Amino acid sequence: MKNKIKGYRHGEIAFVKIAKLPEGLAKSESKVIIEGSHKNSHSINQGEIYIIKVNEFVFGYLVAKNTKLLHLEHGKIIKGQELREASIPNGVYELRKQQEFINNELKPVID
Repeated sequence: MKNKIKGYRHGEIAFVKIAKLPEGLAKSESKVIIEGSHKNSHSINQGEIYIIKVNEFVFGYLVAKNTKLLHLEHGKIIKGQELREASIPNGVYELRKQQEFINNELKPVID
């Protein structure tokens, strides 16, 4: 039986659930995960971000606890707020730049 990966998509970011945070990471003081391709930041309201380039796809980790993902274009419109928000279940996530297979090669998802 194959292992199933539990993940979520938010624009060009994939949040892949993992069992635990790798050791030796430094927590970011910022709530910005990444600046999107149109200069719109993907950020969080709560939780911990750890930015580290693991490889060309994985760029960090998120520890989500009552966390909302915030962006100008993705998520539910909240009256009186400029940013849209989306919920993500509590847990530890690997942050990946999404790729798509086009013309027999991988290309970054441009949001």
